[in-house]
Amino acid sequence: MAREIIAGVVQMQALSFASAQNLERALGLAKEAHQQGAQLLVFPELFDSGYCVHPKDRELASSLGDLSAPTLQALQRFVEQSGVVVVGCGIEKEGIHLYDSAYILSPEGLVGKYRKIYLWGDEIDRFERGDSYPIFALDLGGVCVKVGLQICYEVGFPEGSRALALQGAEVVIFTAAFSRRRGYAWDLGSRARALENGVFVLASNRSGSEEHPYSHHHLEFAGRSRIINPMGDLLCEASGGLDEVLVTKLNLEEVARQREEIPYLRDLNLVHALKTQVS
Repeated sequence: MAREIIAGVVQMQALSFASAQNLERALGLAKEAHQQGAQLLVFPELFDSGYCVHPKDRELASSLGDLSAPTLQALQRFVEQSGVVVVGCGIEKEGIHLYDSAYILSPEGLVGKYRKIYLWGDEIDRFERGDSYPIFALDLGGVCVKVGLQICYEVGFPEGSRALALQGAEVVIFTAAFSRRRGYAWDLGSRARALENGVFVLASNRSGSEEHPYSHHHLEFAGRSRIINPMGDLLCEASGGLDEVLVTKLNLEEVARQREEIPYLRDLNLVHALKTQVS
């Protein structure tokens, strides 16, 4: 039996502070992906709150310790009704701390979460850093697949994706609000992370724009959401619209084949690399 799954990524415009409106838009796109057969679906970074919401970060945050927040409740209902496993990303609160966190919801509830480690710009004033690279095993129609999560800026830090691949990740998921100004880094980085680790990359990015609450500069998002195979080839990419859904089949056997074709993980020598750095 072939190890195949159907994966999807959502590209969408999210409005600052408009959680109810953003959630309605996200659910509409999720239903569209479900109709196309998606078993696993990824949303962009901070898709429900908007990205430039600094003054209301705490007010817009949700606890992942339960599913009582409106976004989590609505997504969980969709997951239970559709069977689609969803990867979301929002502002997480735990005690006095806030995090930029990606999370996975399955019909059984919260599978797990990842807290962003490499914070971009003034995110460092908004959020605490995460401190680990967890791996999650998902059952998608009887096929077990190991996935790891990364967020936005981290597409430029190969260490994170490599840590996930070394733990057995076959799919690395990027949820992002990557800017149009630096779209070249999104393009090259996402493909490089796939190739050097022999993994599929699901990269969901924001579209549209938001106004920074303090500088009043407009942040234009790059869009260009994409799904990439272990050779670094684009399987599909958003055409440039504000709201789009990409859905395609992934043959997970390609992971092992590509890792044999170019055995980066097999030949990796971390001891030598660290000695070279120290010297």
